[in-house]
Amino acid sequence: MVRKIPIILVVLLMFSTTAFAASALEKEIKKDLNSFNGKVGVYAKNLKTGKVFDYNENEVFPTASTSKLVVAMATYQYLYPTADARKKSMYDNDIRYMMVISDNASFDELLIELDTKKPDALKKVTNDLRLKKTQIHSKEAYKKYNYHSVTTPSEMAKVFETIYTDKYLDKRKTNDLKYYLGNTIFHDEIPRHMMTPVYHKVGQLDDVLCDVGVIDDGKDQILISAYTRTKQSDVYASDFIANISAKLYNELRRK
Repeated sequence: MVRKIPIILVVLLMFSTTAFAASALEKEIKKDLNSFNGKVGVYAKNLKTGKVFDYNENEVFPTASTSKLVVAMATYQYLYPTADARKKSMYDNDIRYMMVISDNASFDELLIELDTKKPDALKKVTNDLRLKKTQIHSKEAYKKYNYHSVTTPSEMAKVFETIYTDKYLDKRKTNDLKYYLGNTIFHDEIPRHMMTPVYHKVGQLDDVLCDVGVIDDGKDQILISAYTRTKQSDVYASDFIANISAKLYNELRRK
């Protein structure tokens, strides 16, 4: 006897095979990630639709200069409110230089301020954002990973999303940060193939290259957090992040 399949079940089966089928571009992105010569992790999200693409998103990487995002947040949240006018001006300048040119002298100056006046501020920020693996300027991280600052692609994406969507700092400081991040001197990774505004923070160490940011085309806001470690050249890693970011943008944006 032939059993009749209920119409509702047929519709559900049809939906499941189409809604969850990987696109050709998604397959291409996964192929690119699988063929990367080294270690790579990616977390990408359309902030308008909530659609996500991830790959090794919970793997731990050295932060390189993306740690400056957390230092800026800690400075604004835990140092700035009680600072006098002279100190506030110093903090503003240091944060601007950290974001725009990734200045290490400004970074070191703020770390000294934090260590002296609010030594738990960096940990407070990671706790506030409920980051489980991110450690910034941490002796424990150095003992375990041989780097003082570590994170994961998904957690640094959360840091950037928190900044970009005005969920942590006051409106003026959020706008300052976004302005700096939208006007950096760095254009080789996420922004390279983009014809639309990009707000981002790049980081680089000897074998590490990473970039985290938002591509805002006026319709969609595509958050991308990409971390790489490779013995290949800087050009290889830079080209990879630029190319994979363009593909992720095209995969996640609304057509």
